[in-house]
Amino acid sequence: MQLWNCEIMRLWKYGIVVSRALAIGIIAYFHISTVPQCAAQATPAPRFAFQVFAVRDLCEKDFAGTLKAAKALGYEGVETGRFYGLDAKGLKAACDKAGLTLVALQLYPHNLTEPQLAETIRFCKECGCHRVNVAWYKGSAANPNDWQLLINVLNHAAEVCAKEGIFVAYHNHDHEFSMKIGGRSVWEWLWSKGRGDDLRQVTPTPRFSERVLQELDCGNCVLGGGDPVACLAAHPHRNPTVHIMPAMGGSRAVATADGTKPVPPAGQCGVGSAHDKADWKRIVPALAADGVEWLVVKPTTHPDTLADLEASIKYLKGILK
Repeated sequence: MQLWNCEIMRLWKYGIVVSRALAIGIIAYFHISTVPQCAAQATPAPRFAFQVFAVRDLCEKDFAGTLKAAKALGYEGVETGRFYGLDAKGLKAACDKAGLTLVALQLYPHNLTEPQLAETIRFCKECGCHRVNVAWYKGSAANPNDWQLLINVLNHAAEVCAKEGIFVAYHNHDHEFSMKIGGRSVWEWLWSKGRGDDLRQVTPTPRFSERVLQELDCGNCVLGGGDPVACLAAHPHRNPTVHIMPAMGGSRAVATADGTKPVPPAGQCGVGSAHDKADWKRIVPALAADGVEWLVVKPTTHPDTLADLEASIKYLKGILK
């Protein structure tokens, strides 16, 4: 299969509508390529973005200035669910002025329910962002119907958004791995087909459709008892963005064998720090091999300084050399 055909099929897989004119353009572009097969295409290295939550206090004081400062550290993109009084066009302008790609909006589930979904789509188009990563839902392990409500919302939103050129993904916290349903972690349960033992009434129990992508938060996965590399292997090429958060067990103290100790100073709480429990030298190469496009860096302990963002990108670039 030719490379251009692979690209068109990849878009169609997630329901992204490709017009005849766009298809012809894609064909023309890849026709002149010297790489004839999908398998022969080199996987580009992941790019670095940061999550605004990592420097939320700085952004509260000076959003535009913080974006520019992060760009100076080597970050190329930003993900945010905080807009600091800006409308969609203002958000786009701030990112453009700083030279950053607005990689994704991280939103709560209610933004994708009807009738709010239409406004969310409008916001995405105006700010020039084509990804929505949905985060922070905590259903019950005792009642899987809680999670089925989330599944229904995201499946519907992904279907609608695909027609507008927008991708929808679900982002985990630690509880999706520590919480169990029928002996499986909630994360595994959300993405796997039913085993025939789920409650069925009028219709079978739903799971996330193929159009719902993932934004694996590797640090939270580790904190919840999961293995990010195994998660990638179970769902290959489903994570265009991932979160790189230090697995430190809390923002106010560092967990130790003897209990807790005061949190280390800024600059010592980044990705790969002495207190980070994640094995990034194993995880990051797996992310790159899987074709992850953006590593969204998120040290959360010191939101009033760029020190941990700076330490994190230096450490991660060393792994990707």
